[in-house]
Amino acid sequence: MPSLWHAKFYLDGQGLLSASPSAELFAGSYRGTAWIFSPVFQLAEYLGLDLSAYSSRFDGQWFAMNLLWTMPYLIMIWIVVWQAGVLSDLSSLFVMFCALVLYAPFYGSINKDIVPTFMSFTAVVALLARRHRMAVLLLIVLSLAYGLVVRQYFLIFLAVLLVALFTIDSRRKVVASMVAGAAVVYFSFPYIPRALIDIGRAEYLEDVSNTRISYFFGDYSALGFTINRVSAMFRLAFPLELLLKSPVYAPFVLFRCYATLLMIKAMAQSGGVRIAACCVFAFTITQAIFEPDFGSAFRHFMMAMPLLIYLQAHQRRIV
Repeated sequence: MPSLWHAKFYLDGQGLLSASPSAELFAGSYRGTAWIFSPVFQLAEYLGLDLSAYSSRFDGQWFAMNLLWTMPYLIMIWIVVWQAGVLSDLSSLFVMFCALVLYAPFYGSINKDIVPTFMSFTAVVALLARRHRMAVLLLIVLSLAYGLVVRQYFLIFLAVLLVALFTIDSRRKVVASMVAGAAVVYFSFPYIPRALIDIGRAEYLEDVSNTRISYFFGDYSALGFTINRVSAMFRLAFPLELLLKSPVYAPFVLFRCYATLLMIKAMAQSGGVRIAACCVFAFTITQAIFEPDFGSAFRHFMMAMPLLIYLQAHQRRIV
C-alpha cells in the first residue's frame, strides 16, 4: 500500500500529530481534532507505538496505527449495514465498494474526517431506531459543538440543514429558500470571512491536487462569488467534468452522481430517509462554498457514507 498511496494521504496525520491539542472556541481543524484524539494518541503511546516517524517509515508500527484508526470506521459501516438490512443487489454492492475500497486511503490512515463520519453515524443509529427527533437533535448538538471548536463551516452546514428540513416538503419552499440564500450571500458579501475560504484555496496548494475547482467568474465580487458557489454545487453533485481530465476518475464520478440521485429520490419521501437526504444535501451546499478541489470534496464526503448506506437500504420503502 505505501507504493500505491500518495504522500498527500498522510498530510492529515502529520498535521494532527504536530498540532497542539485545544478545545477552545474556534481552535481550528487540526488543534481541535488533536484534542479529540488525544486519548487515542495516548493509547498508541501506551501500546509502544512510535508515531514520531509516522508516514515516513512504513513498518509494523505504521501498520498497527493505521489498523487502530481503521477499525472504528469499519465497525460503524458494518453496524449500519447490519441494522439497516442492506440487500446484496448490484447497487448496494457498489455503495459498499465505494465505502470500503475507494475510501480506503482516507479511513486507513490518521485523518480528521472520522469525526464527522461518527456524527452522521450516531444520527443514522437514531433513524434506524425510528427516533427521528433524536436524530435531528444529535445532528444539531454535534454539528454545533464541532463547528464552534473544530470546523467552523459546520455551523453553515447546520443552518442549511435546518432550512432544508423545514422547506423540503415543498418545491416552492426549496426554490424560495435557495433564492433567499443567494440573496443573503449577495448582500452580506462584504462581511463574509474571506480568510477562512482563502486558506483552503491558497495558491501553494495547487500542486497538491490535480482536480482543482476553477471558477467561471471573479471570486471577489458579490455576483461572481454567488454564481461560482451555485455552479460549484451542481459541479460537485455531478462532477462529469472529471472524466475530461482522466478516465481514472470514473469510479468517483459514478459514485458521486449515484449519491446525488439517491439523495434526490429520498428527498421526495418522508421520515428518516428525508432527514438523511437533507443532511447529504446540506453538506453538498457547504462543500460548494469551501472546497478547493474535487479530491478534497470526495475525501470530506466520507462523513456521508453511513447516511448513503442507510438511504441505499431504504430506497424502496419509506421509514
